[in-house]
Amino acid sequence: MKFVSMLDEELLFENIPGSSRAAVYTAMLEKLATYAELTLDIPAVIQEMMERENTSGVVFPGVAMPHVRISGLHDLFIVIGMPESSEAMGKTQPADLIIMSLIGGDMSDIYLKMLAALARYMSASNAANSLREAARSGKNALWEYLQTSDIKLRQVVTAEDIMSPADIFISEDAPLSEAFDLFNSQHRRFLPVVNAQKQLVGELSAVAVIKSFFPEYVFMMDNLNFLNDFAVFNEIFNAEHTLPVSKYMSCTPCSASLDTPLIQLTLQLTRKGAGNIYIVDSNNTLKGIFSIDNIINKVLRG
Repeated sequence: MKFVSMLDEELLFENIPGSSRAAVYTAMLEKLATYAELTLDIPAVIQEMMERENTSGVVFPGVAMPHVRISGLHDLFIVIGMPESSEAMGKTQPADLIIMSLIGGDMSDIYLKMLAALARYMSASNAANSLREAARSGKNALWEYLQTSDIKLRQVVTAEDIMSPADIFISEDAPLSEAFDLFNSQHRRFLPVVNAQKQLVGELSAVAVIKSFFPEYVFMMDNLNFLNDFAVFNEIFNAEHTLPVSKYMSCTPCSASLDTPLIQLTLQLTRKGAGNIYIVDSNNTLKGIFSIDNIINKVLRG
């Protein structure tokens, strides 16, 4: 299904007035309410939309994606607006194109597929700029652009749609000191381990690394009150620059293919109980990471 088939040309609005983000959203919601004969608590809807935006940040540069779930609705309403002044949208999240969604109680699946389709499209070279350029040219130009563009929804939401970029990883030959630096600076507790070809070869757990420096007998004791020295940490300090990551990594990381359905990923993750699922292509090259954060941020609150 093409994205444009979900749209109503009458819900594309240009030159939306307003000197603030809230004012622009108000104008769009008033137009929607009139056209679709909806009864909306517009101030409450805007408050929730903006709270979600403040926590999720910018999804696509220059494109605002305000959305809200309303249990009383039985449809997905998509309103596209072009503000009269891009400055009205604010300096922290500037936008000259607004794709606003009001999501009915049973429409979250369709909304997520729409969001995934837009993300795939926007990732193509210059696609986002072309879309925004069409919007700056007015309603007719944008509508024509959307009709000819190849923004398609998939039948199933997959790992490729929902994963996070695999931009943080470590080499199997790297010293432990590099891993500790990444654990600290990136606020991660698990790291994917790759070889020179960026193929997934393991996972490094911060807890597992630190645990390995304790003698085994300690974990068989119930009373640990006698332990009070710093010797273990001194041992880590003395060895972290020479010991390789490969010695401490798990060689059986949890992985999945790019086309794995979201529901299967979720079951796999919950069965594992913690950590990440690493998304790989047919050559086992690391492409993305899926974690509980993806479920919360992109599905439950996306």
